[in-house]
Amino acid sequence: MSEIQQLNRTILLCRDYVSAVVSDDCICQSLQSVRVLCVADAANLSSHSGQSCLTTLVSLLSRIGMQLTLRIPEISMIRRQPPFRGTRLRDSLLASSSNLVVGATVQEETSKLEPDLVFVLGDSAIEERSCPTWRLSGSEWQGAITQAAARAPQWTVEWPIGAMTSAVLAAGEAFKYVMRRFPLRSKDDRVFFEPSSDSKWNFGSITLPARKLELGEVDIVSAGAISQAALYVLLRLPQLRMAGRIFDDDTTSLTNLNRNMLTLVGDAGSEKVQLVTDRCAPEIHLTPKYQRFSAESPDGRQMAPYVLVGVDDIPSRWQVQRCTSGSLVVSGTSHFGISSSCHGPGEPCCGCLHPMDDLGGPTAIPTVSFISFWAGLAMAVRLIRRAVGASYSLDRQHLWLTPLRMDQPHAAVWSPVAPRKDCPVQCLAVSELVSSGAFASPPR
Repeated sequence: MSEIQQLNRTILLCRDYVSAVVSDDCICQSLQSVRVLCVADAANLSSHSGQSCLTTLVSLLSRIGMQLTLRIPEISMIRRQPPFRGTRLRDSLLASSSNLVVGATVQEETSKLEPDLVFVLGDSAIEERSCPTWRLSGSEWQGAITQAAARAPQWTVEWPIGAMTSAVLAAGEAFKYVMRRFPLRSKDDRVFFEPSSDSKWNFGSITLPARKLELGEVDIVSAGAISQAALYVLLRLPQLRMAGRIFDDDTTSLTNLNRNMLTLVGDAGSEKVQLVTDRCAPEIHLTPKYQRFSAESPDGRQMAPYVLVGVDDIPSRWQVQRCTSGSLVVSGTSHFGISSSCHGPGEPCCGCLHPMDDLGGPTAIPTVSFISFWAGLAMAVRLIRRAVGASYSLDRQHLWLTPLRMDQPHAAVWSPVAPRKDCPVQCLAVSELVSSGAFASPPR
């Protein structure tokens, strides 16, 4: 299968804005022609957050198809970084060359060939460059990118949510760089792809257990892009322990490589649930269920206290919600937007949030690595907060995020979820309002 087929879903997403005169081959070549230099010194790579920032950046950019050059020292990995293999950071990243997407190379810096983009971790030294350059910085829960002229703190913390946030912010800037090369269908759309001089995102700090982070039983519906992104994040959280089941009847295709964060080129043809189960062990113990989730099967009748749903199909979410007596965390994507919500017992459910099916959509969903990753990252954070008793308030039950311009004030919209009398699930929140007479019971 050619590179154009592996990047097919990213090309489809570009088509949202790129002029029809540009061929798919041209879009693919443009994605794969971008040269990115990643710079980090030993001090910034001596923390788990710094290492997680770099590995996530390399993975996200590689899955867009880009050519990466590393200026980093060799250093031991502090913790595992699946799907990267090995115990030495630089060697592991170099070994991933053309293994995340064929043709997306990862090499050491050996020449003075000018890169198109530069990303610098923390306060690592970098000479002045004429090309766009950003520094990646942050804290436990916040990630940020700034133009290199600005000062940035060194990566020193262990907790890596902010580190992965800064990486996904940077990946969005790299994608926008490619989009600025193309003629667009409308000149007014160029505003979406303007570079951000600085942007940041804060998930909100919470107090975590002093020792192990025990999540207990967590069921996962889908082993696709969003669920893999969430598990990628959870695997990097220190002292986390969880177990559960993962449901999916699909096999891995090379067209999944542009966004499935735990998948390698050689995994094509393998069962997704088995692939994910193997990559997550031993930190996360999953039992693979080689089946599409069904409320009518014995496995679907008793769900774990926490359930993650990473499917864009809305009726499938309703079906899982009906079987969930605990907390349901849902993330989905739509082109350049992500939706994330959490639904606990007695709270308005995912049917209240999405009471109608999206009909007539494409069978091949347009998406790109950093959009799917945002959805999985938000899902993982909601799970952690719910598990430690620090859920977002109900006026933040739903998040709609448009990550192209995270420097803009309305890139993120938090909102409550209102119980609806036409809720297809007829959840407890709706039933209580019906019984109280707040609104009439919907017709049967």
